[in-house]
Amino acid sequence: MPRAKTTRGKLKTIRCPWCGKKFCTESNVLRHLNQPASLCFGKSLFEAPSPTEDIAMDDEQPCSPEEDKILDNAHQPLQVDGDDDSDLDMAYDPLNPSLDDQPFLGRFVEAFEGCAETFPGGKTFMDNFREDQYTEQRRENLSFPFASKVEWDFASWLLRSRLSMAAINLLLSLDIIKSASLSFHSAKELRTCAEILPVVHKGYVNQWRPNILLKSHHPLFEPHISFVPWKVWTSAVKICCVYDEWLSGDHAWSIQEVLPHGATVLGVILSSDKTNISVMSGNCMAHPLLRSLANIDIHIRSKTSLHAYLLLALLPIAKFTHKTTHVHSLLQDQLVHQALDIILAPPSLKTAAAVGIMMSDPIGNLPYCFTPLAAWIVDTPEESLLAATGPKASPITTAMSKNFGNAHRHPPCTATDMLSAICSACLQCLPTNYKDFIKVIRKLSLNSIIEPFWLDWALSAPCDFLTPEALHHFHCFFWDHNAKWCIQAVGASKLDFRFTLIQTLVGYCSFDKGISKLKQVTGRDHCAIQRYIIGTMAGSVPRRVLIALRALLDFCYLAQALVFTTESIDRVAAALQEFHDNKDAIVHHGLHNNWEIPKLELLQSVVPSISHSGAVMQWTADVTEHTHVEEIKMPARAGNNQNYYSQIARHLDRLDQCFCFDLATHIEEQIPSLGEDSTEDHEDHEPDAETHAFAEYSIPTYPPIDYFAMSSALLQGSNPHSPKPYCMFATTTTAFHLATKPSLQLTATEAAAKYGLPDLVLAISTFFAQ
Repeated sequence: MPRAKTTRGKLKTIRCPWCGKKFCTESNVLRHLNQPASLCFGKSLFEAPSPTEDIAMDDEQPCSPEEDKILDNAHQPLQVDGDDDSDLDMAYDPLNPSLDDQPFLGRFVEAFEGCAETFPGGKTFMDNFREDQYTEQRRENLSFPFASKVEWDFASWLLRSRLSMAAINLLLSLDIIKSASLSFHSAKELRTCAEILPVVHKGYVNQWRPNILLKSHHPLFEPHISFVPWKVWTSAVKICCVYDEWLSGDHAWSIQEVLPHGATVLGVILSSDKTNISVMSGNCMAHPLLRSLANIDIHIRSKTSLHAYLLLALLPIAKFTHKTTHVHSLLQDQLVHQALDIILAPPSLKTAAAVGIMMSDPIGNLPYCFTPLAAWIVDTPEESLLAATGPKASPITTAMSKNFGNAHRHPPCTATDMLSAICSACLQCLPTNYKDFIKVIRKLSLNSIIEPFWLDWALSAPCDFLTPEALHHFHCFFWDHNAKWCIQAVGASKLDFRFTLIQTLVGYCSFDKGISKLKQVTGRDHCAIQRYIIGTMAGSVPRRVLIALRALLDFCYLAQALVFTTESIDRVAAALQEFHDNKDAIVHHGLHNNWEIPKLELLQSVVPSISHSGAVMQWTADVTEHTHVEEIKMPARAGNNQNYYSQIARHLDRLDQCFCFDLATHIEEQIPSLGEDSTEDHEDHEPDAETHAFAEYSIPTYPPIDYFAMSSALLQGSNPHSPKPYCMFATTTTAFHLATKPSLQLTATEAAAKYGLPDLVLAISTFFAQ
C-alpha cells in the first residue's frame, strides 16, 4: 500500500523571505525558490534572513534555566522577512494590517500534537476528473465533447454568460459563426454537450458529499487550508497570546481535545439571510444558505472574488392560510428549523460531527474528519430564530431586555438551558394549540421552535457558533442609534452644515447635503460617516456625551483588527467599559430613554469571542452579502423569471462544471504524462501551487506610492512643467497629496461671505503675489 503523503496536516510555520508565503519545511521553501513559475524564482536565501533563523535568539538578554527549557521544547517560531519592524509586519500578514495590529516581532507556535493524521487511499480533484466515462476520448482530444480548445473557449463563454437560449440561437445563426463549423448549432445542443462534461463533484441539483460541501479537497485552496489547531504566543514564556484564525482560538483547541487521537477538525461556517431576487416588481424573495470552511485562511475567505462561500440550499419561504398573523411567524420559524434539519441530516454534516467521516484532502490523503459548527453568520433577528429565543432575550447569554444595558456580560445560555425552557413550555401547553402556545413562549422569552436543528449536532451550541458580526452589530448599530443621538444632540441642520464643510479626501465619501435625510444607507456609507462624526459634533455636545460616543466608536474600530494579542483585547474591553461609564449622560440629556437595545448587549460578547473563535472580522456579513449577488441574484436574472429555485440551482451547477473543466484541463496541460509519477516523486518534485492558480484566485499586490520621494522631486525641479502651486508636499513625518479638483467650488468672494472671512480675498491676492 502506498504511504500517505506527510506534507498535509503540519502547521506551516516557515515563510518565504521574499513573498511571505507559508511552508512546512525549509526544503519546501527551497523548491518554491527554484520553481521557474514562481515569482521568487532566481532569488537567493543569502540576500535575506534564512527561513530557519530563530528570531528569539537575537535577544541579548540571558534566559533563566526555566526559559531555556521552554525555548528548547517550544515549537519553532514563524519566520518573517527583513530586519526592519515594518518589513516584519508586512511579511507576516498578506493583508498588510497596520503596525498597531501586530505589535510583536517573533511568534512562538504551540501546535496540537496527535491530530490531523492522514491515511492513503483518497481521491484528488484530478482522480475524479480521470474517472469519467469519456476519459479515453480525452486522451486524444482534451476538450471533448467539443472539437477543440478554441471551440470550448467559445462554448464556455456562452454557458457562463447570462444570454437567454433565444439570444444564443440568434448568435449561432449568424453567418460568421456558421463559418466556424462548430459541433453545436443551437442552445439546446450546447447545453446537451455541457451535460456530458465530467462531473468532478456532484453539484447543486444532485446530492452533496461532505468533502465537496466543505471544499476540503479543492486544489486551489490547498496552500491556504490548515488542519492543526495552534496556540500562538509573542514570546517563549507564553504570557501574551495571539489570536487571528479560527484555529488559533480556544474553541478549536477544546474541540480537538475531545476528539479521538489523530482526528481532524473541520470548522463549518454557515450563513443565511433573506434577499430580494426580483427586479423593480414581483416581490420574489429567496432565503439562501451559504457554506464555507473555517480552516481556510482569513485572507482567502474574506475575498469575495475567491468564491470561498458557496450556496448549500435555498430555504423555503411559505405563505400560510391561518387567519392569525402571529401564527404565520410561528409556523415559518418551525419550517426553517425543519428544513435545516433535513439539509444537515445524515449522511451529511451532523453524522460527520458525531462519529467522524473519512474525507479526501487536496493531495489524495484520507484524514478522519469531524465537522462541528464553527460559526453562523446572520443578522440579529435571524440569530434569535436560530437560537430559539424571543426578541426580548439575548440569543447568546441569559440576559433579558431590561439587562441589555448592563456593563457586564451575563452567563452564556447553553444548549441545556434552552432545551429545558422548551420542555417547560411544552409541558404547560400543547405546541399544536398555536394561540395558547404563543402566550406561553412569550412569558419564557422563546420563539416557537420545539426541536432546534442544532439539537443533535455534536460539539455545537448557539452560544458557540453565534459569533459577533461587524456589519450589523457595529455599523448598523451605529446608524440606528449613535448617528440618531448625534443628530439630536447637535441639531439636524447644524450637523448637515458641518458635513458640507468637510474637504473630501481622495477615496472617501462626501456628504454635500448632510446625513440627516439620507435614505437606503449602505454599510459603506455607515463606515464613511463614522470617520467624520466625532469631528463634526465636537464643541456642540456635552463633554461626557462626546466621550461616550467616542468610546463606542473606538470599541468598534479596535474590534475590527485582524490580529489580537492579550493587551489589544484588554484595550477593546476598556473602550466598551468607558462607554458604559459615561452612557448615563446620553439619557440625562434626553437623547435616549432606555437601554433595551439587543445589539448593545451583543457587544459584550465581542471580547470573549476573540479568544474563543479568533478575530471578529472573519465573520463579517460583507462577504456573504456580496455572495448573494453572484450565487442568487445573477443566476435568478439569467432565467425566464419562472421556477426561480430550480433555475438558480441548474445555472450554478452549469457554472461549476465549466469552472472545474477549465481547471482540470489546465492542470492536464501542465503534466505531460498522466498517472506515471510515483508517490515519492510527487513528494520530492511537487509543483508550486502558483502554477495552478487562476487569475480570479490570485491576490494582486500593489506597490506603495512614495509621496515623500515624489514631493522631494517636485521641489528639486525634476518636472519643471508641473502646474503650480504643487498639490503634493511633505514634512519630515507627513506627506500631503491634495485633490486637484476641490469638492466645494466657490469664488473667493462667495467663500468670504459664506464663512465670515472678510480678509480672505486680500490674503489670497497676497499669496499669489509672492
